[in-house]
Amino acid sequence: MTRDDIERYSPSRRDGIDALRETHLRYSYCAFIQNLGLQLELPQTTIGTAMVLCHRFFVRRSHACHDRFLIATAALFLAAKSEETLRPLNNVLRTSCEIFHKQDITFLSYLLPVDWFEQYRERVIEAEQMILTTLNFELNVQHPYAPLTSILNELGLSQTALVNLALNLVSEGVISGLACTLV
Repeated sequence: MTRDDIERYSPSRRDGIDALRETHLRYSYCAFIQNLGLQLELPQTTIGTAMVLCHRFFVRRSHACHDRFLIATAALFLAAKSEETLRPLNNVLRTSCEIFHKQDITFLSYLLPVDWFEQYRERVIEAEQMILTTLNFELNVQHPYAPLTSILNELGLSQTALVNLALNLVSEGVISGLACTLV
């Protein structure tokens, strides 16, 4: 599948979501994943893996049919497992809810139904299973961070502004989907 094929024939396009709107949706779930990952003190590789898993998922499934923040939460939980940087599911869920609702979890318990947290937990677990089956259990993501820093170290550029620029460009590529290889 080429990038042009993805842009023209994605499931989201078939459901009436144009390319510009889909790009906005991609950036919004990546910002959510970045924020969630930082709050959970996860390494950037885990955060990047979650972004790539979301990109791969939404190449095969429509944004119109799936809650991007639910999928993003499940993708980060799954990425933390696959990158061996585990975080307890309840911690991921609490932090996700606080970011999404922009309120402390203690206030949410007064605003939402009694069993909302258990329902949310079940929905995230179901989303995790959907991601796994949609991606045929292929969770391997090759990140460019390690080879890039290795090359910059060899060139004696490990302590320069070039390193930050290069890493930021790589991260932007992951967010935009440029670094996302289809499996």
